[in-house]
Amino acid sequence: MSMRRFMVGAAGGLAIALGAGPISTLQAQGASSADQQFITRLAAANLLEIRLGQATQAKASTPSVKQFAQRMVADHTTMQQQWMALASRYRLAFKADLNPRQVEQFERLNKASGVELERAYMAVMVQNHRDNVSDFQNHRRVVTSSEIRALLDRGLAAQEEHHRLAQQISSQPLAGATPTPGTQPDTTSTVSTQPGQPAQTIRADSAFISEVDAGNVAELRLARMAESRAADPMVKSFAQRMATDHSSMRNEWAAVSSRNGLRFSANINPQHQEQITRLERLLGREFDRAYMAVMVQNHQANVTSFQTRGRAAQSTDVRQLVERRLPSLQQHLSLAQQTAGRVSAGPLATGADTTYDAPGAPDTPNERGRQGNVRADAQFIRDVDASHFLQVRLGRLAQEKSREDVVKRFGERMEKDHADLQKQWSDVASRNGKKFKSGMGPEHRANLERLEKMSGRAFDRAYMTFMIQSHNGYLNYWRKEGRAARSAPVRQVVNRGLPTLEEHMDMAQRIGKRIGVDSKAALAGRRIAADRSDNTTVIE
Repeated sequence: MSMRRFMVGAAGGLAIALGAGPISTLQAQGASSADQQFITRLAAANLLEIRLGQATQAKASTPSVKQFAQRMVADHTTMQQQWMALASRYRLAFKADLNPRQVEQFERLNKASGVELERAYMAVMVQNHRDNVSDFQNHRRVVTSSEIRALLDRGLAAQEEHHRLAQQISSQPLAGATPTPGTQPDTTSTVSTQPGQPAQTIRADSAFISEVDAGNVAELRLARMAESRAADPMVKSFAQRMATDHSSMRNEWAAVSSRNGLRFSANINPQHQEQITRLERLLGREFDRAYMAVMVQNHQANVTSFQTRGRAAQSTDVRQLVERRLPSLQQHLSLAQQTAGRVSAGPLATGADTTYDAPGAPDTPNERGRQGNVRADAQFIRDVDASHFLQVRLGRLAQEKSREDVVKRFGERMEKDHADLQKQWSDVASRNGKKFKSGMGPEHRANLERLEKMSGRAFDRAYMTFMIQSHNGYLNYWRKEGRAARSAPVRQVVNRGLPTLEEHMDMAQRIGKRIGVDSKAALAGRRIAADRSDNTTVIE
């Protein structure tokens, strides 16, 4: 069924029995009746968000409300498709049918217009996403399937971001209200202070703000180009997400600047202009590959800039906005890397970075000039493999010893993800003719033995402390040494794996907080030697 037919049929609800198997087969496939009930609730919630977003997008006049509604349509449509696909794999019934309360919400808002509509819509968005977050969190505690849990985690992050945005927009003035003097950004003049409005602190950050705005303007130009030129639906969907998010980001930075008496211009720097000029010559599949390579490159730079310059900003307003928006940029980078991996089935013909050429390119003598020599990265591969080996062992240990269910599930996730990552590294070595033997060094074994002696609450806290410290070490090492690897196959695996490690770090900090582990204290304590270690991995 196409999404257009799905939307047209939404008024009367949607009910599809997916798969031929009876519901009694759920347990054998790792799903439960609770999963079925959750999916039914989620399908209705997504349907409501899509319909409300479409209605508001057509009627709203406040840009932030209009953009939020557009994002709700895009994000909840994607979420609906993901859960529909999962339901099919698990032979779950997928029903999208609004309950009476949801019907009342839609009918009430659909009759409204102007400021009344916008206020009512944003109030509903705050309440609905608060309920959605609670539903995701509650179901996360009882789910048994690792695949469903992974999709829950991604969905929960999206719902939390939606809730935060809804609260933020609800607190802002609407188009129908009397505008506050100086709140609209002047896109024709360079960064400057307005007379009588000193901004001594934020003035020191004006170069960073201008750089961020220029990046947002470039992302919007590139996204509009991709929406019309891309061939792959996933690339078009990514571009739509970029258009929505970077437009929202630009408005937020404009508001910060305006509150502090600054104005900025809509300039594009030479690097971004070169990207735009080069992509304007491309179409279809060739455009898809080049655009996604640019998206990976730009968002890597954005994340790094926010983590370094942004967090060191002198203005509290700037630092707060950096912290709010950094997770969004990290999500963009992860999504860009995933999408780039899908569309890069062959070499780029545009001169763009070939990090996302077809995976597994052989490190033959003819290829070494372009791909680099995997042997030159042997030390990095040894370190990474030893770390994955340890994480798999510790994940199993957590499932056996942990007192907390959330820690047990985290251990299960670590075992699966690090086993998958370890296999990728083994494949890189074997494809390039290297003998590969996995193992741990003395320090890894000492950490394992230390945790093996613990149990209960003491184990949980020590394990999650180690997870925070070790993944912080992995991220630093991969970002610095991995991205600077000599061979393209190694850089490919690094870029594919980094979003997973970033997600692990975020999960470790959240779970650690729940059981009483202070992330800042953990990172301020003894550093885990995840960067370099004596281990028994052998590459010959």
